[in-house]
Amino acid sequence: GSITEIRKGVLVPANVSKWADLIVSNPWRNENYVELGKEYLNASFCAGQFTDSGELISFLTTHVGASDIPHISPPNAGFSAVDTPLTKDNAFLLLEWIRNLRYKGVHLPKRFLECIKEGSWLKNTLNGYMPPSKSFLIRSPLGKILQTGSVLVDIPLIDVSFYGDRINTYEEVLRTIGVMSSCEEACNFIGKELMSRASSFTLSKNHVLLMLNFIQYLRGSLLPLDKFVNSIKDGPWLKTSWGFRSPEGSVLDDSEWKVASEISNIPFIDQSYFGYEIYNYKEELKLLGVIVGLSGNYETVIKHLKSPSNLASLTAEALLLTTHCMRLLNDSSKLSTSLKGTSCLKTNMGFKKPSECFLYDQVWGCILDVFSSLPVIDHKFYGEKIFSYKAQLRKIGVVVDFEEAVKIFASLFKQKASQTSFYKENVMSFLSCCRKLKGTDYRFPPDFSTIIRNQKWLYTKVGCYMCPKKCILYGPEWKSISSITRLPFIDDSDKFYGTTIYEYKSELKNVGVVTELKNGVRFVPECLDFPSNPSTITPESVFSLLECIRSLLSEHKLSIDDEFKKRLSRNWLKTHAGYRPPESCLLFDSKWSSFFNPTDGPFIDADFYGPKITSFQKELNAVGVVIDLEKGCALLASHLDSLSNTDNIVKIYGYLSEYSWKPEKEDDKKIWISNATEGGKWVNSEECVIHDSDKLFSLKFYVLENIYDKKILPFLIFSMEVRTKPSLDDFVDLWNDWERLSEELSYDKCRKFWMFVMKHLGTNTEKKLFDRLIKLPVTTSSLKIFLVDKKDAFIPDNLHLKKLFEQEKIFVWYPQQNFGPSSIAKLYDIYRKIGARNISESLCKEESSLVNDDGVEMVQVDRNNIFNLKGLVKLILGFLAGSSLKMEPDKRHEAVQGLLNLSFLMTMVPVTVSYSLSLSSGNIVVKKYDKMVRWDRQSSKFFIQKMDEPKRNALKYATYLSETISEGVLSENHDFVPALSELITLGFVLKFKNEDVEFLMESKNLQIFCEDEKFLSSAFPSD
Repeated sequence: GSITEIRKGVLVPANVSKWADLIVSNPWRNENYVELGKEYLNASFCAGQFTDSGELISFLTTHVGASDIPHISPPNAGFSAVDTPLTKDNAFLLLEWIRNLRYKGVHLPKRFLECIKEGSWLKNTLNGYMPPSKSFLIRSPLGKILQTGSVLVDIPLIDVSFYGDRINTYEEVLRTIGVMSSCEEACNFIGKELMSRASSFTLSKNHVLLMLNFIQYLRGSLLPLDKFVNSIKDGPWLKTSWGFRSPEGSVLDDSEWKVASEISNIPFIDQSYFGYEIYNYKEELKLLGVIVGLSGNYETVIKHLKSPSNLASLTAEALLLTTHCMRLLNDSSKLSTSLKGTSCLKTNMGFKKPSECFLYDQVWGCILDVFSSLPVIDHKFYGEKIFSYKAQLRKIGVVVDFEEAVKIFASLFKQKASQTSFYKENVMSFLSCCRKLKGTDYRFPPDFSTIIRNQKWLYTKVGCYMCPKKCILYGPEWKSISSITRLPFIDDSDKFYGTTIYEYKSELKNVGVVTELKNGVRFVPECLDFPSNPSTITPESVFSLLECIRSLLSEHKLSIDDEFKKRLSRNWLKTHAGYRPPESCLLFDSKWSSFFNPTDGPFIDADFYGPKITSFQKELNAVGVVIDLEKGCALLASHLDSLSNTDNIVKIYGYLSEYSWKPEKEDDKKIWISNATEGGKWVNSEECVIHDSDKLFSLKFYVLENIYDKKILPFLIFSMEVRTKPSLDDFVDLWNDWERLSEELSYDKCRKFWMFVMKHLGTNTEKKLFDRLIKLPVTTSSLKIFLVDKKDAFIPDNLHLKKLFEQEKIFVWYPQQNFGPSSIAKLYDIYRKIGARNISESLCKEESSLVNDDGVEMVQVDRNNIFNLKGLVKLILGFLAGSSLKMEPDKRHEAVQGLLNLSFLMTMVPVTVSYSLSLSSGNIVVKKYDKMVRWDRQSSKFFIQKMDEPKRNALKYATYLSETISEGVLSENHDFVPALSELITLGFVLKFKNEDVEFLMESKNLQIFCEDEKFLSSAFPSD
């Protein structure tokens, strides 16, 4: 056995207990209950005492509390016996146990109670055994309810025939374990069963009607029906136009909903499905949440509002319904939002969106008639009732207020004006509207008034639309000025406004149109438009214009601006020089008479205008007419071009000279050149000079001293900037003309040109001559002057070469008379700077070759028969040592060694030299002459031509010999050849005698040194 230290209670042995019959297994074991064993049932003898069978159990029951159902407290645990049908006795045992516990006030544990409620142990009339929580105990009036409800669902009633009437004595216990017995519970059960069935399959039409009939019965019997209604009202069992859905929010259709269905997709109960019988249950449907009747249910209309795309082109009734809904409901934002974006309103332009529409007003609605493009709600279509919904129309965007309407009208007004789409009917309608609104509370706001005044919507006779403040309403007082202006008169032709426009003079004036001349003077400056034929301009028109100018200057305090002056600058004032603009006119008075007569210049024709013209002196001066004597210079100077009368021109020259006038533009520097036969012509001042002392420019310039009086010449120099005489550039241009026109030039022209050049010589002059002169003058022995390319002009710096080439056109010209050597040298220097070259530097020299010519007979001769070689060498050494060369001894000795090494040969044939000169044309001029001697350095031979008459050619021979020797010795110092050649020639004449050479060297300050003495001794040992 076992011992239990702690116990909560004691159970009688199972084999003699009721709890074991009912529960089978022991559920109290885990709750510290002690179950007595069967040993306590047996008889026993212990400690001398005998206990009979069952006596010990009675003792334990009394003294220890051993208990059994129904006196034992239930465990907080379920037991499996209730999951299966209980016998009738066990069922009553269980009910009795619970009744006893309730009587004692013992709390039923949760798990214990739940297993009893949900266990399928209670026998019913349907499916055998079911849980108490799903069973009913019939009680009146529950019986009738269940009887009526049984038509709808199967109801599980406790099987009284099984349990007998005894079961009814346990009504309270049955309620405790979940058995239903109230009306509310019955209705709730029926409803839930119906909804459970509806979730699995669709309820039939009859089911639905029976449900409604059941509710009707409950209502009629004054029985509680909330439980039943609440249990079924949320289920999707009602067939509607949306399909099956819950009654809540569904609608029972009738004629009241016809219009609403146009704008809303309402879930109407399917009348075609249920038939008209459904209308017998309106109140029952209401209880279930079905909406019956439109009145008070406008939220439903809005809730199920169709999409905006389905709200277009609404009927009048539908539109009025929407506005009515908006009026009744505080929050109608969904409806207003949907309508705002939909063309739902019928207007004079078809269906439009609310934001595009206007609601007509009997007073200010005239502005909506001005343009046909404003969509006004068709109140004939909707009826007068539409005007009662002004607030609702405003909410969806319809323009119903004057302030808002005028803003849109102003924008359209501006648009039409900018598009020049303002037609006659628009203007007349608008002016009529202005008249209608006058005196009412409706006034155009300042912004719109500004638009009216500033936009171009009135058509004028200038052929365009203009804003009112720039328009004029014509009247008789405008006649004179209108002939010389293009004023913006409102077009009163039949094509536009006609004479009817004058009926709106007051309205036009109010919007800014000028209706009186005194207020329209300001238009004259910008509208001035003189006719192309100025002879049609009458004096009256001119006086009218001047009066307008007077008004502008005095009353309006305006000045004559540049734009007005530009318009005035037309030929409209008649002068003695024809019609002219003001700035080209003069007003004659006595002060002008000291210089001119009225007909001598562009003076205003007083004979044409009469004396009245002088009364406008101030106005004429303001528009540019010259009044003051000292201010007329520029005008009279410009007038000169039109004159051909020399006397008039001289008068103006005299006037201009008086005021020291100078032209501002080069083009104004023109001179009148009179001509006895043709009258004369105007030429530029650049074409003139005052003097031409050389008489070279008669074809190029007009010499003014031959044309004008001396008194005028200073003016021409000062003002017209006529040059007093031709410039270097003029002379160069003249020379260029000669270069182009001829090859020969006269002595007189050539002399005058080069004398001018020499007189004005300078750095700039030299550069200009170099850049611009192409040809230079050359001459021959015939003294004719030719112009040749400066590359082919040469300076005769060598007289021998000059004589050799004197027949060729190559040597530059110089004056033969009164022209000294220094002047010639100066002129030669100018030629060089222009491009001429020295002849000596420009030739190619070629000597005749005798070395390899086998056909030439040559005889070797003793050098001493020609000259004293030692004296010659000594003289040369002295020159090389003492001249500016200052040559070192070795170099000196090397230079004369070639002379010592020479072989001297005499030939009978001439020893010649050939000079060739290449010209720019490609031609080569060749000249030869007899040189008599030649030094061939390569062969160390010196050739001498045998003379027929030696004495006659002695000097020439000596000269050529000296040049040849000098060139041979100084081959690397050619600049010293002439000096040495001259020295040798003198020594040759003296035959190079030693004492003569000594004297000659002394006279030339030349000497030789000891090194040279040794060299001579070595070279001439026998001497």
